[in-house]
Amino acid sequence: MLPNGASVKPCVLIHVFPHTCWEDKIREVQAGLEEEGIPSLVVQVKESDAVALAFQGACASKLGVGLGIGADGLCIHYFKLPDQHPLFALNVPGTPIQWRHFGCNAARLVKGIPFKEQPLEDLAPQFVDSSLLYNLVYGIVQKVLRETDQGHGEVKHGQKCDWVN
Repeated sequence: MLPNGASVKPCVLIHVFPHTCWEDKIREVQAGLEEEGIPSLVVQVKESDAVALAFQGACASKLGVGLGIGADGLCIHYFKLPDQHPLFALNVPGTPIQWRHFGCNAARLVKGIPFKEQPLEDLAPQFVDSSLLYNLVYGIVQKVLRETDQGHGEVKHGQKCDWVN
């Protein structure tokens, strides 16, 4: 049953807190569900916690699966799990690929088939500023040199290698 008492056909309930880009998230999540052949229904709510939203959706869904979309995350819950222990949670806004991936896995939970693994391009952090990536790699190289005691000396910040063309 939905909050207004209406009964719905079997579907995954997506409880969403309206926020910036929420329509994009819903579009991708629904596309993932659709790819797996599972219907969904979107319900706008005033709660913003993705875990609570997903649990509410799972408990209200005839399929026992709910998705919660909050401003700071996305969550898949199953009605038989404890309310604070979702099946999958993304505690960052995420990317369209991740949102679609969540839709696919929510559908696969309904169908009882193995989950899709996270796409490889989402495993690496997303860097908007190349200087952040440069500084991260620089720090890792310095740490490796110190820990392995290679005796190559310190790599100078911004130093170019002669052997690189």
